[in-house]
Amino acid sequence: MSNSHLKRLFLLKGLASRLALGLVAMLTTIAIQLYYPKALSHFIDNIDAAMASGWLSDYAVVMLVLLTLQAGAAALRYYLFESAGLLVVAKVRTLLHQSLLCQPIAFFDQHNVGEMTNRLNADTEVLHDTLTMGLAISLRSLCICIGGLIMLLSISPMLCLGLLFFIPTSMFLGRWLGQRIRLRSQAIQDCQADCGRVAHENFANARLVHAFNQWPLAQQHYQQATDKALQTSLSCTGFLAMFNGLASFLMFMALLFTLWLGGSLISQGMLTVGELTSFVIYAAMVASSAEAVSGFWSDWMRTLGATDRIFSIIDDSSVPAKVSQTPLCLQGHIVIEHLSFSYPQRPQNLALSNFNLTIQPGEKIALVGPSGAGKSTLANLLLGFYQPNSGRILLDGQPLTALNLADVRSQMAIVEQEPSLFWGSLYDNIAFAVPGGRPSQAEVEAAARQANAHDFILNFPDGYHTMVGDRGVQLSGGQKQRIAIARALLRNPRILILDEATSALDGESENLVQDALERLMAERTTIMIAHRFSTIAKADKVVVVDQGTLLEFGSHQELRRTSSFYQRLLQNQHSERQVSLCS
Repeated sequence: MSNSHLKRLFLLKGLASRLALGLVAMLTTIAIQLYYPKALSHFIDNIDAAMASGWLSDYAVVMLVLLTLQAGAAALRYYLFESAGLLVVAKVRTLLHQSLLCQPIAFFDQHNVGEMTNRLNADTEVLHDTLTMGLAISLRSLCICIGGLIMLLSISPMLCLGLLFFIPTSMFLGRWLGQRIRLRSQAIQDCQADCGRVAHENFANARLVHAFNQWPLAQQHYQQATDKALQTSLSCTGFLAMFNGLASFLMFMALLFTLWLGGSLISQGMLTVGELTSFVIYAAMVASSAEAVSGFWSDWMRTLGATDRIFSIIDDSSVPAKVSQTPLCLQGHIVIEHLSFSYPQRPQNLALSNFNLTIQPGEKIALVGPSGAGKSTLANLLLGFYQPNSGRILLDGQPLTALNLADVRSQMAIVEQEPSLFWGSLYDNIAFAVPGGRPSQAEVEAAARQANAHDFILNFPDGYHTMVGDRGVQLSGGQKQRIAIARALLRNPRILILDEATSALDGESENLVQDALERLMAERTTIMIAHRFSTIAKADKVVVVDQGTLLEFGSHQELRRTSSFYQRLLQNQHSERQVSLCS
């Protein structure tokens, strides 16, 4: 086993006493189990003396006590190892969730949510049977195998000749199978993760699927994914079936040889019937135990294959820095110098190229430009989601890379075009702004009032305890925006990012949201990614961006007079607005 695999035993940390007690219980059951054939042999060979002396009743009482002790030890062993398995799975799931959550944003750009949730659930469950119960059963089988061999040698060394071929052969086959099953198991888990991805996409876009009558296509995609997973699983199952058939053949051949040779020894007076009976039972124990050990090896390889991806994520992750005890106090002065950036998936295409911009504390900047110009990319870099290819961002004169990112983000807030809401109450979604704490009801209500959200919240029967549904599906677009604004107000940031926060609203909702945004932007450095004239007009400075470069900047009135490109942007926005109103 490699060092990387040995490191995984850290999962058993804190379970030592539980596992040790389980081991004691297991050894107790093994000792009693190994005693049974010997007792049976003694009973068979001395049955006549037993009937004459009357010790049969005492013998039965002793066996009843041993059976009771074994039953209690077996129950205790099962509970201890099974519960240890549940604790390990819970620990792995927690670690994996933390590791996934702490991955850089680029990781989420490349991996589907359905795939990750499948890793979190199905892949971790594989550990339960193998790492604890499977390991316990294998250890028990190994002890029985060793103990059984000792008993076999004590009965008849000559009869052990047949086992000299079977046991090593079974062990070799188990190792050979394990090496080949690992890759197949990893392929199975990848296929199942793909099934999870397709299912997640279909469920997440259920409205779109129904609106376009595309449920047959969605079902077809899932059927294709499940068919591929099925074929991969069937291939692995066929491989295992072949191995099990061969192992069964070898076991019965060994039993046949033992009975033939044992019969010959009895006829020569070198062995008793009771000894042959106990030998056959011990041989069956040894054979089944050897098969269990070799089977565990293949299961262990399957587990390693299924969980390689899990532990590679855990091993490669790092816990993000926490907010410092001494809070960072930003004024909101932002300087962007010669910034160039390309997304990891498209390294050859620059999303920003030699970008330069200075934003004064409390200044309101509107970033305008066609779709794909690089406006949202700039916001992503300010939030530290990605690292630039070259250039740098300075906050209050300090490079962003030199600051604690958690401290920087504690001074920022973002309001998106489609606000991200969690399945929870309105209170929970607003209170999300305060990390590690739980704001009072009065603080949440004060933020909601400033965001023009308090009145519509009170109109719900459950008020602030109203559940918003998946991604806020129970709320209108304007209501979701005002909840997001209330969340940002409660955070009280120095730097505010508005990512087209009003572009998808009707006129009445926009007025309420704009009024809330004016309160939110007061005395804060604000970067507005905007298309609407009503938003752009509130900016102190308008920055025109196209194809990742800064074309020009100035006040809204200045650019209307001097920039033909800016005039075309406004005309296009006005035309789109008219179409929206007429539709």
